[in-house]
Amino acid sequence: MTGRCFILIAALAVSGGCRATADGPPVVELDRTVCARCGMLVSDIRFAAAYRESGSEPRVFDDIGCLQNSVRGLKNLGATTFWFHDAVDEKWIEGRGSVFVASPELHTPMAGGYLAFRDAAAAGRETAVRRGRVVGSLDDLLRDPDRHDPERKDGQ
Repeated sequence: MTGRCFILIAALAVSGGCRATADGPPVVELDRTVCARCGMLVSDIRFAAAYRESGSEPRVFDDIGCLQNSVRGLKNLGATTFWFHDAVDEKWIEGRGSVFVASPELHTPMAGGYLAFRDAAAAGRETAVRRGRVVGSLDDLLRDPDRHDPERKDGQ
C-alpha cells in the first residue's frame, strides 16, 4: 500500500462520524457520531435528532432534549430543517410532521425523556405503555415547559 493510499483511507475513516446526505438528514454512525451539545457519542438511534440551518452543516444530537435545548439561540427556526428517528421503525422522519411523547420512564442519554413518532396513533399508544404524555408537534416540543435542561441551576 502506498503512503498516499494509506493517508486517504485513514482520512476517510476519521471523518466518517457524521456525513450529510445532499438535502436530507445526516448519516449517523452509532458510537462514532458526537452530539453537538453534550459531546457524548450517539449510542441509541431511537433518541438521535438533528437539524440544519439554512446554508450550514447539520448538527446531530444524542438526545432529543439536547436538540431542544440547543435551538434556543437559533435566529430563524422557520428556515431550519429538523429530523428525528421514528420510535417504531427507527428511520429518520422530518421534524415538522413528528409527534412527540415525553415520559419520566424513558431512560434517554441526557435524561430528555422524549421519543418521536411518525404516527399520532403510535404516539398515543406509547403514552399508555410509558405512562407519559403526548407533547404534540415540533413547535410544542420546542416550547415544552417541562423540558429537562442539565445546565439550569434548579435541575429542571
